[in-house]
Amino acid sequence: MSWITKSYVIKLKREKEMPYNKSLRLNEIETLLTIKLYDECYDDYVRRSLLYFNEDFSKLAEELSVDKICPKGLYIMGIYGGEEKEGEEKYAGLVLDEYREEGAKFRFRLSNIKNVLVVPIDLLRRFDVKVYKMIYRSEVNPFKLKKYINVMLSCRGGESLKSFLKEALDLNYREISSNTVKMIEKLVKELRQPSEIIPLNLNKYYVVYRRTRAFTAFAFKPTSPDVVAEETVAYAECKNKETAYYYAAVLNYLAFKVVMLKRPFLRDQYARPLLAIHMAGLSWTKVDVNVRSKVVELSKKLHQKAPDKEYGNQKVALKEIALHPEFKELLQLLDSQVEDEKLEEALKMVSGEASEE
Repeated sequence: MSWITKSYVIKLKREKEMPYNKSLRLNEIETLLTIKLYDECYDDYVRRSLLYFNEDFSKLAEELSVDKICPKGLYIMGIYGGEEKEGEEKYAGLVLDEYREEGAKFRFRLSNIKNVLVVPIDLLRRFDVKVYKMIYRSEVNPFKLKKYINVMLSCRGGESLKSFLKEALDLNYREISSNTVKMIEKLVKELRQPSEIIPLNLNKYYVVYRRTRAFTAFAFKPTSPDVVAEETVAYAECKNKETAYYYAAVLNYLAFKVVMLKRPFLRDQYARPLLAIHMAGLSWTKVDVNVRSKVVELSKKLHQKAPDKEYGNQKVALKEIALHPEFKELLQLLDSQVEDEKLEEALKMVSGEASEE
């Protein structure tokens, strides 16, 4: 035996003569309540939330027609080194400000230091140290990755990288300043990286978005085998190019909606924006094929037009991209596909209550 459990939306009307507080009983506020039947049954409503709060995202990936969801990239500590804060020492970072091979030697300069270190190429091989192209949050704008950052990591984990840096210090001790030595020694103490580095798949398309606050996104396919995503971004590995460009457009659409409605972004997003897509009814298979194709077309154009520039914040970036006629058309197109109540539920997943200002 089975039955459908109906869902309702209950709203409380505030009245000045009776300010609301938690101690009020139901019979005291009953006349202030409006009750409306929700257009989705309770079981379906709860099932959406379970797609997110279950740590296995395979079901959500299936609902979105993508191969895999990664709610955050690689955890790496020491990327840019220490910040200049009171009581904290600044130290070298794993980001390479410059590097090059010269015959059998490798020359490199870590961020925050002035001296170049020189080591034999064989030293990198001995500790499985490589230079990776990293996708980092600050380099992501709507429909645009400004640039990769070059970062030094070891395929064998943090201890191997620490050993490499210690030997590099020993080989260059007489040629570098005492301050450089001190800053690299501090990096050795502080750095953390995964025991295994798994680059993005060269044969796959991805939609990548900022993992914290404004989840602006872009679509791309790696062009080299050494591209990695850092933990400040999240991504979905897509089945094809069209799906990646479609979801990049939808993510930027939802982020723009948050901005336009003056809602505050939640701090930690993880896979929430992807669940919000599903909640809004904008999953790949839920949208008319002609609408989908047009969204993909507009997304590709916006990827070409998106400016390669720095923004004070992503709200400014979203407002600027929204001036393009392609985004205006995208906004109108997706608005026509979304019911107001479902959009509201989706935005609650990624943002707080709207400002009254």
